[in-house]
Amino acid sequence: MSTAETAKEYVTEFLDGPLQGQTQHRSYIDGEYEKDIEAFVAVEGLPSTLHYVAGATRQVGDTLFVSYRFDPTTSDSIEVDDQDTNI
Repeated sequence: MSTAETAKEYVTEFLDGPLQGQTQHRSYIDGEYEKDIEAFVAVEGLPSTLHYVAGATRQVGDTLFVSYRFDPTTSDSIEVDDQDTNI
């Protein structure tokens, strides 16, 4: 059995965009990590959808870590001020 078949969760690492620096524990779906993640957030009180795409993976012990990159072309448009460098 592979680690994905025995483990129930993996860790997401958001590398850029509005969720930069955040991590989440997520459950495998049919034994696999998600290739795309849609995050639903409130920006200035308005609901917005952010799209992230899986990239590199690494194994630490029994835990899989998956890096995700922000895809602004398929995410809702988010207005940022001049000092915000995350987007």
